[in-house]
Amino acid sequence: MTAALADTTDWFLAAHPHPGRLADEWAVHPRWTAQLLAGRAWDAVAMPYSFGCNVLDVCETLQGYRPAALADGPNRRLYLFVEPGRGGIWDDEVWTLPGETWLTVPHPQYRPYDCWARWLQPPGPATELMTVAELRRAISLATPASRRHPTVLSVSVEGGVL
Repeated sequence: MTAALADTTDWFLAAHPHPGRLADEWAVHPRWTAQLLAGRAWDAVAMPYSFGCNVLDVCETLQGYRPAALADGPNRRLYLFVEPGRGGIWDDEVWTLPGETWLTVPHPQYRPYDCWARWLQPPGPATELMTVAELRRAISLATPASRRHPTVLSVSVEGGVL
């Protein structure tokens, strides 16, 4: 395990209610998933997959980084991770997971065999949590590109609880 991977694993351990148990499980079974609580070390903002990909492109192209992003294939959702304690609903299609909601995440290095979630960009030492202001900006810039997709609603930059 490299130093960078150890730091990435530490990111998950900080969000787990029993970090020692998760470290032991992943040491023996790295292809297992973990259940992490939203609202503890981060909040997860759920959005339609296609819209989330546009938001990721905006972050990388215009803001110069690619934030941590988890894809949930069967539900066609993408989760972006923001600073904790900023929960709320943006609109019908974009919302923050309520605090104390369990999110299934795979190990950052291995593809799991027990779920369809996968990291598009795993969190790690070079991946900081997005601020709500950064996410709002990325969403507002990604919205025009997403208008071509009829399943994605427009997200108001001013509206929402966040």
